[in-house]
Amino acid sequence: MMNLTRKLAPAFAVLAAVSLLAGCSAQGKDKVDTENESTSQNAKSPENQSSTSAAKEGMRIVETDKGEVEIPEDPRTIVSDYYLGEFLAVDVKPAIASPYSLSNPFLSDKVDGIKEMDITSAETSLEMIAAQEPDLIVTITEADYEKYSQIAPTVYIQDGKRSDEDVFRYIADLVGKRQEAEAYIADFNRRAMNVKDEIRGIVGDRTVSIVEVWPQQIYTMGSHFARGGSILYDMWELKAPEAVQTHMVDGDTQYQVVSLEALPEYTGDFIFYGVLADTDSSFVEESQLWNSLDAVKEGRVLPYEQVSFMHRDPITYSAQLDIFIDFFRGFEGK
Repeated sequence: MMNLTRKLAPAFAVLAAVSLLAGCSAQGKDKVDTENESTSQNAKSPENQSSTSAAKEGMRIVETDKGEVEIPEDPRTIVSDYYLGEFLAVDVKPAIASPYSLSNPFLSDKVDGIKEMDITSAETSLEMIAAQEPDLIVTITEADYEKYSQIAPTVYIQDGKRSDEDVFRYIADLVGKRQEAEAYIADFNRRAMNVKDEIRGIVGDRTVSIVEVWPQQIYTMGSHFARGGSILYDMWELKAPEAVQTHMVDGDTQYQVVSLEALPEYTGDFIFYGVLADTDSSFVEESQLWNSLDAVKEGRVLPYEQVSFMHRDPITYSAQLDIFIDFFRGFEGK
């Protein structure tokens, strides 16, 4: 798991780029391992923790990745420097969210009234947060935990410690929405599994691959690095090209940078294809090699919006699921 602990500023100047990759990795898969899920929930879920500390009236003690923290039972003004879709999926709207989270087009119709964190410097972001007088801060940024804690009760969630489902459950529990999160997860899993046989029937024994172009670099990914890979490979059990299947689906490798010449080894019969914003991708798309790939020649390429697919919150997963279903249904009988 790539480490996402990072300073809001000045490192936030780098965050927009780093988060595109690091922020999209996930330790767990959508189909959470039962033992790991149980361990994670029992150890870290706020509703499952048992504390010997006495909380003040209107407050409760929760177990976090920084130990026990006293938070409001009903937090009203919330700030998060990373997590947003998890809150919005259970109809909780933070007062302030990071530019990275707000960049997600899948959330665009749900973010009215949320202020974008001023990341000009560490001072401006902290001043903005303090001025909002939050009663709960949820952060992925360990380096800023102490600073945040001086402003309001702060819950640090270590990236990669939980599956995406369990992060969603944990966050929902912080705001008293655990049942709503379970209902959301159950609905998503039902929709995904209801079409599994249909999608597998369309794809058959053909392979599916994920390719992303950055400036003069080509990335391939499997099931551990957002982009919907967990739906394709874990839930639907579609097969990737052998080089991807071995290392990035069955193995623990999250992504691999490959040369244009090696691309045929990593691309399948279907290609999910993203390009980083403002990147000149002509070195791939205008190459003879790219245009000689069967998936390209036969139109089995799904271009995706990289800024959308790099996120891994419940709303993004749900939108990706619909996109995948529509794409594959276009090849029914072909």
